[in-house]
Amino acid sequence: MSFFRKIDIISMSLKCPLLLAKNSANFMKKVNFINKDNLRIARENVGMATLFVSRKFNKSDKDVVLSWENGEALPTWRQVDKLAKAYNIPSLILFSEKLIKMNKIIPDYRVKKGVEDSERVKKLVNFVIRRQEWLEQKLKEDGKKNTIQGSGKGLDSPVQLASFIKEKLEIDLDEIKGMTGAGSRKKALKYLIGKAENKGVFIGKTVSYHNIDVDEMRGLFISNDYCPFIVLNRRDSISAQLFSIAHEFAHLFRKTEAISNSLEFRKIGDDLDDEEIFCNRVSAELFLPKEEFTEAYYNKNDIDRFAEIYKVSTIAIFYRLNGLNKIRKADAKGIEKEIRKDSEDYWKQLQKKKKKGGNHINNMKDSNGGLFNQVVSKYYFENKIGFTEASSLLNFSVENIW
Repeated sequence: MSFFRKIDIISMSLKCPLLLAKNSANFMKKVNFINKDNLRIARENVGMATLFVSRKFNKSDKDVVLSWENGEALPTWRQVDKLAKAYNIPSLILFSEKLIKMNKIIPDYRVKKGVEDSERVKKLVNFVIRRQEWLEQKLKEDGKKNTIQGSGKGLDSPVQLASFIKEKLEIDLDEIKGMTGAGSRKKALKYLIGKAENKGVFIGKTVSYHNIDVDEMRGLFISNDYCPFIVLNRRDSISAQLFSIAHEFAHLFRKTEAISNSLEFRKIGDDLDDEEIFCNRVSAELFLPKEEFTEAYYNKNDIDRFAEIYKVSTIAIFYRLNGLNKIRKADAKGIEKEIRKDSEDYWKQLQKKKKKGGNHINNMKDSNGGLFNQVVSKYYFENKIGFTEASSLLNFSVENIW
């Protein structure tokens, strides 16, 4: 173990009573004090009910978490450790007299969401917000406010907003169409991410420990005057991520925060929010403008060809052409069924590949996003933050940044 690592461990032990308790026989004993307000706020920030958390400690209907928050009882050191992990916070915060900042509520536009789904996604939201708090503090010092967020608020037409986004981010659809080969979709995604990061938009991805399936969340946008943040689900196919990032661009330019999981842009039920439908239409207009499709009708072979040209999924192409009445009604159901079957087969193969894992550092670099990695490393190499803080933010040693 290196000298600096030993110093870090000693320092953390001195700061955190929980670490001291872990190294003694007192770990099963009750704590002498806990900040009950911080217990409540930390739980609410990740969107869990007291009884839901209590069931992590016992299988009965006894609401022990509520009794801790009310000050009627105290948890053990082990239970505090478990709470901190569930709430995705450092355990020290639960002993601090300083109140935790309550998270703003991010509109949840997802369809078919469950309790555990919401728990995982809200932990991710909490994680992003804490990153934003750190970034905002640093970027404020440099006076770097974001200038594009909310700049398309007054545009109520998907066509107008898509055109505005292309102009402001300097996106050239012909450049995307010109990308060819096996890695063309990855190139297109990297291209769009780079265009947004050049304008000060932070874009990250989920990783395995977030444990969020595509059905639970495809994209997330959280506004901030200094560091607006977009998160894509890394488990999704690249073509779906391309559609999702354009969808989140629409939220960014309208400054409408959201958690999303739908690629649908038709009003086919009350479970789809109008804002989500609008943003999906913007995404369709950005990749698949109406003027690109001049034929009277298109078939399945055309859809496959367009998917290669425009880089988005075949189902997105189908929805777009069907919405433009460019698919014969007699053929529509059969084509949609075939596309969904192909998509399911492709998805199974994709998940087999993703289960193999990969290099932790490369995965984290991709998850953090290039702009976040750049900002953290910049402050580290300028000696504005230390090694431990930089490495903790990055989730890997800052020395491996290059």
